[in-house]
Amino acid sequence: SQSLLRQNLRPVPSVAQVAGAIDHAILRPDLTVADVAAACAEAAAYRVFSVCARPMDVRQAVTALAGTGVEVGTVIGFPHGTTSTAAKVAEARIALDQGATELDMVLQIGRLRSGLAGKVEADIAGVVAEAGGFGVKVILETALLTRDEIVAGCRAAERAGAAFVKTSTGFGGRGASEDDIRLM
Repeated sequence: SQSLLRQNLRPVPSVAQVAGAIDHAILRPDLTVADVAAACAEAAAYRVFSVCARPMDVRQAVTALAGTGVEVGTVIGFPHGTTSTAAKVAEARIALDQGATELDMVLQIGRLRSGLAGKVEADIAGVVAEAGGFGVKVILETALLTRDEIVAGCRAAERAGAAFVKTSTGFGGRGASEDDIRLM
């Protein structure tokens, strides 16, 4: 029975393996320059995959993390997704020019809830095109959506060429649920 037990157990990942899969978000609006510096130092010490910084902090994060192997990403249309596609594309261009290598965009929640999945897809596709091969992750804000809307948002993101979908910003209600994750 011991050998059967060993066969069914998955190896426990190491701290380094877990850390290497973490996007360390530093997005609170009240963070100071010193807070951003400290968060970047922590991210470098643990060797997380990336830091997701506020747009105004991308340059600081890129400088602080140079040579550490930690990527820098930022948010687009954050936290509500209500900016125009042109504004999101401009945000993406600025972030990439400053050294960001990943973009986490909030989709147009109200348009998705209105049944305008084609417009949502076009919005995402605009940012994906501007990213030119850099990863674009689409934040759905699942707490505000029905199950059908979550599915429609995932499909729009997939058709538009996004790399990933995410459940929530952390600023829009309950956050992620296990059901949301399974559905997505």
